Amino acid sequence: MIVRWLIGLSLGTLIIAATSPWFVRSYVPRKFDEARKRVVLKPGESYRWRAEGYATTSVGPHGMMGRTNLPSSSHSPDFVLALWGDSQAEGVSVADTDKLWRQLESSLGDRAANGDQSDVEVQVIPLASSGDHAGSWRRQMPLVERELNVDGHVLLLCEMVDLMGMVEPLDDRDSVGSVDLANTNSLANWIPDFVVHAGRNLLTDPQTTERRRLRFGIGPVPMYTPPTQATFLEESDRVAAERWIADNLNAIRAAATKPIWIVYAPRCPLIMDGELRVNDPDDHLWDIVEQNAEANSFEVIDCRDVFRDSVERGVFPHGFHNGRFGNGHLNAVGYRLISREFAKRWGGAEILVRSAEVSGAAE
Repeated sequence: MIVRWLIGLSLGTLIIAATSPWFVRSYVPRKFDEARKRVVLKPGESYRWRAEGYATTSVGPHGMMGRTNLPSSSHSPDFVLALWGDSQAEGVSVADTDKLWRQLESSLGDRAANGDQSDVEVQVIPLASSGDHAGSWRRQMPLVERELNVDGHVLLLCEMVDLMGMVEPLDDRDSVGSVDLANTNSLANWIPDFVVHAGRNLLTDPQTTERRRLRFGIGPVPMYTPPTQATFLEESDRVAAERWIADNLNAIRAAATKPIWIVYAPRCPLIMDGELRVNDPDDHLWDIVEQNAEANSFEVIDCRDVFRDSVERGVFPHGFHNGRFGNGHLNAVGYRLISREFAKRWGGAEILVRSAEVSGAAE
């Protein structure tokens, strides 16, 4: 019996190891990037994602996801946009050719080719990262303006919670010690991905990422359902949230000297509990953003209407077939809709003039 058990254990482990790239994400070494002053995935690596969508992302300079080169110094484009956001803008669920930064370049290029604007070449460098929020964007914007010659910023806002929180002093670098980074890279380099993934699933809760309490008992395990909207228990919480949004927007404007576009692409419409939910529950918070836009010289672009029109045609901008259909991260359709909506608002040559004016005012 023991021999059979050991044989079964060995063969089962080998089968899981051989097939794990089909269903287990990869764990890639990281490094500290001096230009962005943060820890990023190591350039030259490939990052595999399998939770929803089925894609492998190439990691480029400065941790850019999907872009393997910076704009050429010998052939400098007329305008360089930095793309910010969280995992929704990072786009590891889709192939590099379908990512938002690539589709933005394509839509802006198509519009220029059709003569709808002055012949201005635009390139987009993707700097979005999963888990980032207003504090992360604000800290990096002045750095990339100086180090990467960025002419403007596109901020993809998908959840209002990313603008909620106290405005903290800017730090020069992330609070990640070299020892921690070395240990993390050792795990990524020497331990198979499926073993690391199994360990994480055992020791941490996949929904909250907190340390799991192992339970040996009978009965159902309570499930954690992440909120789909900002919820407030008291009116004072709502007032505080609105103040935080305004404060963070003001702080972002003070940190950056280049033009900023805020693109609103929330998870609506979406399918939840078998029901199609069309209305945006955070509509009143988006009103706060729009109210602060003019004072901060922001351009705001609302994608909710084009999302609703797409869903009416039966094409959902969120979700994947191996995830939750109609819910989850933005897919290739969602990125295409966002990029086309952005291209409609792109001003071409006059943007170059406004960029110079904003930079001069900041100086």
